[in-house]
Amino acid sequence: MNACNGREVPFEVIERWLKDEDWRVRAAAMNACNGREVPLEVIERGLKDEDCDVRAAAMNACNSNNIPIPIIRTIEPPELVYKKCVGGIIVVAFIPKDAQIRGNFNHKCRANKAVIKEIIGDLCGEPVGISKYDLRTLYYAGDEIEIDDFDFSNRECSTGFHFFCTIEEAQRY
Repeated sequence: MNACNGREVPFEVIERWLKDEDWRVRAAAMNACNGREVPLEVIERGLKDEDCDVRAAAMNACNSNNIPIPIIRTIEPPELVYKKCVGGIIVVAFIPKDAQIRGNFNHKCRANKAVIKEIIGDLCGEPVGISKYDLRTLYYAGDEIEIDDFDFSNRECSTGFHFFCTIEEAQRY
């Protein structure tokens, strides 16, 4: 399939290999879409693939074909969402309309963009949220978060700004 890259391979052949069980075949087929006219549904399917290499190839296909990466949202979050941080601090955020979102209600969700609206609680008098994941990422009211290496899969624990749809869910986490 990699040998097809840049050659005049019928799109029907590429499309068949995009449905293969082997992620390596799907990734190579998606790479073969670079620089050629591809229906947006094909790229969207690649962005939703369970394998990160296929998703990366789909993003490359978007970039090489000058197609903006389509917004794919598995849920529409409420106006404000909640993230639990170190020390029980709750970060209140707004998810912009142009953000990619993965997740389900009553589960941890993630987005590629967020605007921090409020910090509930403080650490030593400082209103700051510290990520429980890496203990380095800090959140302050007014911050605009953008995740460059956002994972387009539906996996709950992957790259992104993690949040819950209710404050109760965040507090229980």
